[in-house]
Amino acid sequence: MEILTYWILQAIIYLLPGICYSCYYYYYAKQEQDHKSKSSPQQRTKYSNTYLTDPRNRELQAKLLEILQGDVSTAKELLLQQRRVFPGRHDNWYLEKVICNIEQQLIDEKLRNYEMHSRLLRMLQGDNAAVDRLLRQQIETYPGKHFGWYLEKVTYDLERDRR
Repeated sequence: MEILTYWILQAIIYLLPGICYSCYYYYYAKQEQDHKSKSSPQQRTKYSNTYLTDPRNRELQAKLLEILQGDVSTAKELLLQQRRVFPGRHDNWYLEKVICNIEQQLIDEKLRNYEMHSRLLRMLQGDNAAVDRLLRQQIETYPGKHFGWYLEKVTYDLERDRR
């Protein structure tokens, strides 16, 4: 009986590393194969199938690129942000959400610019020519800024000069 137990233990000791290695290799090889198949460039497409099958999706993408003046990288980043915040939605939903957010920002910016322009007019007692002249001077001095920045700069300068 002791000899049989001895040989069984020797067999287990001898075979155990091979069995463990086989299990280890199978597990990690399978994981690596799954990882490669997920990130394979042949399986991953540049765009979803929705773009191919849904005309509404194409319209929304065209509208988004029109709003962003053709800036594809910004569009992709905005869509990726929405996908992170709201996972599991339809492609059209993300496009509509990004478009809605951008349009709302544009409306808010226009409203702020209107309010700032009205404030400048009040500060200059309705002298529209003076407002235009001050804005043109700032645009020539600091080219490439957005219109709201010029309005803020002229307002700040007028308030500073009146102190």
